[in-house]
Amino acid sequence: MLKTTCLGPQPCLSTRNSKAFRIVRCQAASSPPTPVSEKAPLVQRKQQGADDGEPFINLIPNNGRWETGIPPVMGAHLMASGTIAPFSVSKGAGVDVTPHQFQYHTTETDTSVLLYVTPEKAQAGLSKLVVEAAEAAVKAKGAFTLVLSGGSLPALLGPLASAKGIDWSTTHIFFVDERNVPHSSVDSTYKAVQEALLSKVPIPAAQVYAIAEGLPVEQAATQYEGRLISIPVSALPRSAEGGFPVFDLILLGVGPDGHVASLFPNRPEVAAIKGWVLPVKNSPKPPPERITMTMPVINAAKEVAIVALGEGKREIVQRILETQSLPGALPAQLVRPKGGKLKWLLDVASAEMLDIASWSEAKGFPRSAF
Repeated sequence: MLKTTCLGPQPCLSTRNSKAFRIVRCQAASSPPTPVSEKAPLVQRKQQGADDGEPFINLIPNNGRWETGIPPVMGAHLMASGTIAPFSVSKGAGVDVTPHQFQYHTTETDTSVLLYVTPEKAQAGLSKLVVEAAEAAVKAKGAFTLVLSGGSLPALLGPLASAKGIDWSTTHIFFVDERNVPHSSVDSTYKAVQEALLSKVPIPAAQVYAIAEGLPVEQAATQYEGRLISIPVSALPRSAEGGFPVFDLILLGVGPDGHVASLFPNRPEVAAIKGWVLPVKNSPKPPPERITMTMPVINAAKEVAIVALGEGKREIVQRILETQSLPGALPAQLVRPKGGKLKWLLDVASAEMLDIASWSEAKGFPRSAF
């Protein structure tokens, strides 16, 4: 059944009704339609754009056909400069493209969150974690490799001096990152760890791997990586994928922007897939020059623990553990040891904003998966 409907001075439209949809055929008018004034009454404009709510297909005769080809400025092909935009040379979706430097993780990691009532309980839990890792490593290969970070972490290491179960003669201490400053500087992580722990335990000086003093940051990174390479494989094994060093335990803190080590958000160091130690220039956090282990080195470890205690960490802890950010925006989310374990050590204050009760629910994005 055909019916004809005319709306004011516009061309007539022939419509075919259907329960599923209707087809609207456009016919050329004998004379140009009267343009609608921008200030046309509201009722008139509503009538011209009336929609009865039913689906329809709009058929435009000779659509897209030009005698001399498509005008080059069709489809906003005219750039702001006034020149015509170049034609696409794409070979197809995903063909010969350069991948973005940051990618979402596909690594399955054994992850757990250890929640303590007070910071003191968390400190005791950290000591227990280190002792257990040391005993297991010495039993397996006769040496224990422990990697430390700076920030608030060194202040938590004191109880290790009196802990039973750590053989300091077989322990090797490394730094996941370090400021390129003298060892005597207040900014030195080595100085902080020396005062909190190393000066109180009988560890051989040769087994404490501090940054070389007085070198340009590039040379300092190269020198530190060289020292790691020189360690026998029996004490510091290499990973099957990439040949990265496999440390027994890496202890990390986390910054208010989600950075770990000296891997800051959206910086190229975070995306590095080669190398063990990198120089960092113009760090967003002073001092500006640092060296840092790469993310593949961190993720090659047997065990990684991220320690975040206190009220000041609650917001970033919630963002990292419960909100999936864009890759690289929160470097802590990229910490996922391959074949190893990841543990978060929190206290009640830092875990205050977490919705732990809902973690058992099968939710996808944006909640992080454990």
